[in-house]
Amino acid sequence: MTMSIANLKKNLRPSVLLPGFTAGLINAIIMISVELSFAALIFSGDLQQFLPRGIGILLLGTFIISIVISLVSSLVGMVGLPQDTPAALMALSAAGIAATLKGQNPEVIYSTAVGAIIFSSLLTALLFILLGWFKASAFVRYIPYPVVGGFLAGTGYLLSKGALGVMVDIPLTFATLPDFFTADVLWRWLPGILFGATLYLILRRYNHFLIMPGAVIAAIVLFYIYTFFAGISLQQASASGWLLGPFPAGGLFKPFTLDNLKMIQWGAIFTHFDTFATLFGLSVISLLLNASGLEVIYKKDINLDRELLSAGGATLIGGLFGCIVGYQTLGLSALAKRFDVNNRLVGVFTGILCGLALFFGASVLSYFPKMVLGGMLFMLGISFLAEWLVDSYKLLPRMDYILIWIMLIIIELFGFLEAIGAGVVIAALLFVISYGNVSGVKNALSGDSFHSQAARSKKHKNVLIKKGGQIHILRLHGYIFFGSIQHMLQNVRERMSLKDALPLKYLVLDFKSVTRLDSSAVFGITRLKQLTEAGNITMTWTNLSDEVHRQLEYGGLLQNQDDTFSIQPTLDYGVEWCENKLLAKESTENKVDFIDNILAYMSYSFPGLNRVKQYIQEEVIQAGEYLIKQGDTSNDLFFIESGLVSVEFEASNGRKERLRSVQNGATVGEVAFYLGGARSASVKAERPSVVYRLTTNTLIKIQREDPALASLLHEWLGHLLAERLADNNRMIELLLE
Repeated sequence: MTMSIANLKKNLRPSVLLPGFTAGLINAIIMISVELSFAALIFSGDLQQFLPRGIGILLLGTFIISIVISLVSSLVGMVGLPQDTPAALMALSAAGIAATLKGQNPEVIYSTAVGAIIFSSLLTALLFILLGWFKASAFVRYIPYPVVGGFLAGTGYLLSKGALGVMVDIPLTFATLPDFFTADVLWRWLPGILFGATLYLILRRYNHFLIMPGAVIAAIVLFYIYTFFAGISLQQASASGWLLGPFPAGGLFKPFTLDNLKMIQWGAIFTHFDTFATLFGLSVISLLLNASGLEVIYKKDINLDRELLSAGGATLIGGLFGCIVGYQTLGLSALAKRFDVNNRLVGVFTGILCGLALFFGASVLSYFPKMVLGGMLFMLGISFLAEWLVDSYKLLPRMDYILIWIMLIIIELFGFLEAIGAGVVIAALLFVISYGNVSGVKNALSGDSFHSQAARSKKHKNVLIKKGGQIHILRLHGYIFFGSIQHMLQNVRERMSLKDALPLKYLVLDFKSVTRLDSSAVFGITRLKQLTEAGNITMTWTNLSDEVHRQLEYGGLLQNQDDTFSIQPTLDYGVEWCENKLLAKESTENKVDFIDNILAYMSYSFPGLNRVKQYIQEEVIQAGEYLIKQGDTSNDLFFIESGLVSVEFEASNGRKERLRSVQNGATVGEVAFYLGGARSASVKAERPSVVYRLTTNTLIKIQREDPALASLLHEWLGHLLAERLADNNRMIELLLE
């Protein structure tokens, strides 16, 4: 919420003003130093004579951006400023414009350079506003992390390289490298490099908010102590290029007039549009990453879309005056948290103090040592380089780390836009290669250990344990494309080539966890279908979504007359279909006497077991009839002599789902029979079936008249329940592998 008049009055108390002013003062010292460095970076070389104007532009932009963002941000205590990445890129653009227009009127060069800044800032502000307005901030989550790292490493390289240019006014190239080690030039840049490196090492170990302003003040004091004892006057220091000034009369700020606007050479600006395009992307990414980092520091959510809007408005206003792109800063915004300032005064005070430096501090700023500014830039540059070229070595996969170096080299040799294109292409290729190495097969299961939920007789179970290895089950997952489909083909080929295993007869492909198939995956499944047809293998496809079904149909894989595969609704149905085919081929009897089934579970014989038939009644039920209704009282169980019944569950919304099927020789209703209470599912005949019913009263009668027979029945039912539990545990273990 923005600062209202009532809130402003409430905050105008010493207990509130003092912490806010202290944090604002520290921020202002840091920001003035940093913005002086950025100005010196941009307005160097042929533009150095316009450095006072550049400082004025940057300080005015800091005044505007800091106040606007602090007042309209979604986070109390947020601070914004013209940023380092835009400064490095605009320095690159300004140098290119100066080289293009070399020999022309210096005012034309200056006007064109500032025109480029205005153009890039206004377009970036528009991008911020559009992204925030359409709530598109989430796109940053999809940018490849190593590509961002390469951008930031390149920014660090440009800042470090620019630091030398600020201190010695000589571009760093292989040709000019020997000049940097002459006695006169060496002492202009070496102290600044040592200062920046020392400050970086201190900040790397200690994170106190007073370190940076204290280091800047200490460096300035040491510089003047040295000049005093060395007998170097201010005039001599200025003439030697050690100081920013002297500045000409008239102050730091000079408005960009209509005459300047007429001088702009737009052709020279548009030749650097690649730099602007890089600036757009990097600014959005950096803004959102900074805001995301502040969410961690403040332990609260930040409205990223609103931050885009606030930065867009601030940059729009600042850009009209020639300021570079500005947005939320991570470190300085965290200062309000450290001072426990719960208001917006930090950013307001920071902006006001920068404004005072603009209008009243020209004489003071002219004596600012260049080596301190260069050292600050160098510290910023090596912090980026160390983070992405050193620290990330242990954090990133090796190929991602190499990509950062590749982008850095491309930035130096060709430019940012080329590095962006190469980085995105390489990141995409790395993703394809990495994802291609991830198997599309979630589980590879064998039918001898993974069974359907169909309840079968002991005789049938033994057949499946012995012969079920002829069924091979692949549970697929993820996005299946040309890379992952190869793993599936390889898996099937390896299974077909196993010499110590049963020959493969049935292949089940489960698509439940598949999000999508690409065209190459459809072609791969076509090859798999050809492979299975050649090997006389029947395929079963399960859990086909509508989209996957359409893709297979468009690929010519679904034909009405094709009997080389079947489509089943679920994996359980598919495995059961294969098991039934296998049992039929093994010529197992369709009718399994339940007396024989009981004896199959016993490790000993029990004479007179047929006596149980005098206690139970035989029933014939037709297809569609119910043996058990969900919710009914549990007072009986059923032995399936022949036929097929299914167990189904009806949800509260009326949707029915089959849990399992039960065939001849198996039992249904035993769990509820023992536990009592209401039935948890229904049992319905799928085809005409013969069953035997055992009621609770009948079991009590058996226990009274024939205790040995009753004991045998209890033992058999205990075997069934224990075996079912063991089967379920084994299935879970297989699926978790």
